[in-house]
Amino acid sequence: MDSLDLAKQILVSNLQLENVDLTPNTQIMGNFPQFNSLSIAGIVAAIEDEVGCTIEDEEITAELFETVGTLADFIASKSA
Repeated sequence: MDSLDLAKQILVSNLQLENVDLTPNTQIMGNFPQFNSLSIAGIVAAIEDEVGCTIEDEEITAELFETVGTLADFIASKSA
């Protein structure tokens, strides 16, 4: 599974999204009311589990969750 598909899967699961067409340009912050600090923790944990990495607190920034594409890019960087 590529990083974009994984980002979509993690977002759909953690935000409990239904019938949403996520593209790399889909905004995350401000676009989904259920996106909050608890969902961020779930998304980070899911990335760590799926990729087998550790994400440091300093790596968690607003820019990371700007769009589906920025999240996918982060996942790709952690997969390398």
